[in-house]
Amino acid sequence: MRNMSFDDINPDDVPDIKDLNIDVTKPKREKILSVLESGQNPYFIKSGNTLVKIGFASTNRTIEEALESLVQMKW
Repeated sequence: MRNMSFDDINPDDVPDIKDLNIDVTKPKREKILSVLESGQNPYFIKSGNTLVKIGFASTNRTIEEALESLVQMKW
């Protein structure tokens, strides 16, 4: 699924981010399993009419660290 492109995806089959229901009280592992077991492609999401492809780097850096670096570069 990671190698799929926008041309391979039917936007009508991709859930909108506002419709996702993830139990934030569960541990991280259970939240990930819930998304994977849903049968939906975890690499694509919609925000309104915008289709977004999500990518993950092969590093130990967390999303929080990446966002912090981004903010520091911008301001």
